[in-house]
Amino acid sequence: MLGPWLGFLTLFLVLLVQCLVFHDGGITALGANSLNMAIVNVLAGYLIYRSLIKKLGAKEPVRAIAAFLGSWIGIFLAGVACGLEIGFSPSFPYGVTITLPVMAMWHLALGVIEGLITASVIAYVARKAPNLVLSEV
Repeated sequence: MLGPWLGFLTLFLVLLVQCLVFHDGGITALGANSLNMAIVNVLAGYLIYRSLIKKLGAKEPVRAIAAFLGSWIGIFLAGVACGLEIGFSPSFPYGVTITLPVMAMWHLALGVIEGLITASVIAYVARKAPNLVLSEV
């Protein structure tokens, strides 16, 4: 709904609050978390959503499916990026052959939940305030 640029900023601010207020992730992981969740996830999700809307139109079921797929694949790719970063880190005792499959499989499963939530929110907002949802490219 915000587009990629405001999506980057919004997710970075969420990660910053999460880090400073809730002590989740830590300040030393803020850069990696921002790269994975605020850039990889947002950009992948937006590009998938936008390309599906452009190719298939912006009717209600297409919009919800595009939101689901964009969110699902975006979180999966963010998990893959994190698995690669952790696996290639010399500070972590396990290599990429362990971290990548674990992160990929967990985020593939978590992405379904994320996708359902995102598709539900997009469908709801499209009904209540259609001017806030990307409908034409």
